[in-house]
Amino acid sequence: MLDRNWEQWKKLLENKVLEFKLTKCETNVFITRFKHENWRKKIEDIWQESEVASQESFMRHSTNIYNKFKPYCPELSDGSGNFPILRAKLLEEFDSLIAPPPSKLYVERSPIERECYKAILEPGALIRIKAPSNMGKTSLLNNILAYAATKNYQTVNINFLQIERNKFSSLDKFLRWFCLNISDALDNQIKINEFWDDDRGSMLSCTRYLEMLLQDIDTNLVLGLDEIDRLFNYPEISQDFFYLLRSWHEEANNIDIWEQLKLIVVYSTDNFGKLDINQSPFNVGLPIELKPFTLEQVKDFAKLYGVVLTDKELQQLIIMLGGHPYLTKQLFDYLVINSDTSITEILRLAPTDAGIYSNHLRSLLIKLRDNPELGQAFKAIINSPQPIEIDTLLAYQLERLGLIQRTPQGDRVYPSCQLYKLYFANKL
Repeated sequence: MLDRNWEQWKKLLENKVLEFKLTKCETNVFITRFKHENWRKKIEDIWQESEVASQESFMRHSTNIYNKFKPYCPELSDGSGNFPILRAKLLEEFDSLIAPPPSKLYVERSPIERECYKAILEPGALIRIKAPSNMGKTSLLNNILAYAATKNYQTVNINFLQIERNKFSSLDKFLRWFCLNISDALDNQIKINEFWDDDRGSMLSCTRYLEMLLQDIDTNLVLGLDEIDRLFNYPEISQDFFYLLRSWHEEANNIDIWEQLKLIVVYSTDNFGKLDINQSPFNVGLPIELKPFTLEQVKDFAKLYGVVLTDKELQQLIIMLGGHPYLTKQLFDYLVINSDTSITEILRLAPTDAGIYSNHLRSLLIKLRDNPELGQAFKAIINSPQPIEIDTLLAYQLERLGLIQRTPQGDRVYPSCQLYKLYFANKL
């Protein structure tokens, strides 16, 4: 359950009374109905507490209250069932006042953060963060960039999922976009056309432009390149672009100005296709691989949300979700709004279409059904009582989706959590 200060809840209700100009009778009804200890009680058991004349009067004042609150909560209707809707809206506001801000809802995976903070201070630093989808890669990237900013470094965060497909039509077009994006993020006025030369070629033009940019800002520049493995779908671009990143990193050993450039590359899989890894950033720098949360990290995450877990609930959560950061966060987000729901009940419905993960699970199901070979491979994995070997490419694809984990030896795989095993056993 959520560990809330119900005295503060009472103050919120009193503030809403003033904000929406409730009458004396409406005030008594509103406070009575939304008092924490009355949430699960029936109206016939509490109406007398409001000091109104009858249960019918209580209902009539309730209707007036919901009408007054419609601008605040548009989901309210003219019919019944408005109490849980308005309660959820009030709780959302209440918890935003007492819960840590989103930037604080971050669980450290020590010593990973310390290693990254130390590495980013090195000349020509390169950090490569690998993990399946929704495992916390972007959160770690944002924390490293925030740390770099405290050292007065300039930072630029580029998410490759947000790039329009037409930017990948040629290397020249992509590199122009890349340079322009960096300049826009830094609000730098250097004009790209002054450094772009068709005879020189786009790779050398890009390098010359970035070198001039480093001289102009006269400080360290950290480039965070998130979801960079999207480029694996465009081999005519990825080979040359990754070679550029590798060459910029290595130039830090020879030319002082390149010591100012620090790179963070974030990706989901080691399936590099036909990429020459020796001419890429994927075998140099500091490698970071994120794993599911440990039991202690789940405990820490719960504390950030103000969620109090019994030992039994913690074990249930670990068994069902396997310490998956995104799935765990979804559960705690739900509890913040629905504090009267038990974790046992949430987890009972979790592997069904009636559970809180239904949208997430359906999106994964669509991907598996769109790729029958991938779906059959995952079906074999969840039907096996032991980890099994599967095709390398299929394993990479399933790992990238976060559906599987590998044994310590790396040659066998198994479902990443009970949630996926239970849900897809009935769907594939």
